Amino acid sequence: MSAYLSTPLSFGLTLLAYLCPLPYHVFKADNHYLEKFDSNDPDSWNVLKTDYAFRKELLGEVRRRKLALFCNESPVIYAGVLCLDDICLIIGPVCMTKPDQNFAKLYALKHNAAACPLIYCEPARLAAAALLIYYGVTGRTQTVNELLDEHFLSEEVVQETQKRIASVFSSQFLASRPHNPVSFELNIRRAIRAGSVQAIKEALNSPYAAMRGTLAKHPLRSAQNLAIVDITIATREAIDSGLSVEELYVLSDAYILQVEDCRYPADCAALTRSCAIKCAQLVAAQNSLKAQNGNNSSLIVNRACAYIDRHVYERINVLSMAAELNISAGYLSRLFKEGTGQTIVEYARRRKIELATALLKDSDKSLADIAQILGFSSQSHFGAAFVREMKISPHQYRIQHQH
Repeated sequence: MSAYLSTPLSFGLTLLAYLCPLPYHVFKADNHYLEKFDSNDPDSWNVLKTDYAFRKELLGEVRRRKLALFCNESPVIYAGVLCLDDICLIIGPVCMTKPDQNFAKLYALKHNAAACPLIYCEPARLAAAALLIYYGVTGRTQTVNELLDEHFLSEEVVQETQKRIASVFSSQFLASRPHNPVSFELNIRRAIRAGSVQAIKEALNSPYAAMRGTLAKHPLRSAQNLAIVDITIATREAIDSGLSVEELYVLSDAYILQVEDCRYPADCAALTRSCAIKCAQLVAAQNSLKAQNGNNSSLIVNRACAYIDRHVYERINVLSMAAELNISAGYLSRLFKEGTGQTIVEYARRRKIELATALLKDSDKSLADIAQILGFSSQSHFGAAFVREMKISPHQYRIQHQH
């Protein structure tokens, strides 16, 4: 190890010990403690000494990822940073809930320790400590939220949210539910309206993002309530940007249901950020489509699209749509074709098939049920329409895409 590394690392850890008193461990390339950083704690109190296999597993993951949070033993978490010369820093163990004595005993027993003093620490605080060392070693920056989302917003959570969307659509899509207007956070509104994922990330990583109110006495319930507010803001702004009302209601309800299943505040915050980014991506896709079509969509065409989205579970009747829009069917058909590049029938069919793909991937609804939900006259009619759009049968699509 070079002298250049040891001095800044020693200096950085000394400062962190004052600012953020957490357990810090530094290991050499052979997975043993670096002597100058060994606190000489009794082996029986240190799970990283009593469970060498566990220590080796953590260090292997740090060397692979360079910077990592370890949440597999939630609520106990660790952070790791790869320094120069294959030296690794491990911060932890800490607990992101107030630990009780019985839990600490069980955790110690799991790792062959006589005891394990667990310090309470919010995930953001642990992430910030790791990021300071990571920046000092590499000069690279990463936000606390990005590091938290990378580890707390797992693929399992994302897939479960997709299943929620399909479930909400299939069980609640036919019901009419009131959605009250809300006041939007200006920076979030502007970013979503612009369809800018980068602007959303900047807004979410603002220093003010952590200065939130308290909406319940219990920290988890407060985080859930805040997440529900933020999800509502994001999805309503996407609606105001011209996206499908029904589609965004389904998206909002699915994320909120997922928030209600969260066990830790950090999970709620991660889902909130995921929803805001998703809304910005949907608006960006819509803006791109408008640009491709020369941006000729008129107010009438937008209202027609909204009508189709509201009635996507029915057989679309052009005469009824024209009557509701107070326009002749022929004129409506011509405007729609000019504005979207598709006929009304083609657009409606495509919207039905888009929703069908979500149900095929993320629900166990039968093909007959899906056909009925989406207003097809029969399962065979649904199958033919699906093949026309996707070039594959619904059954084959489900086999290829279902988790």
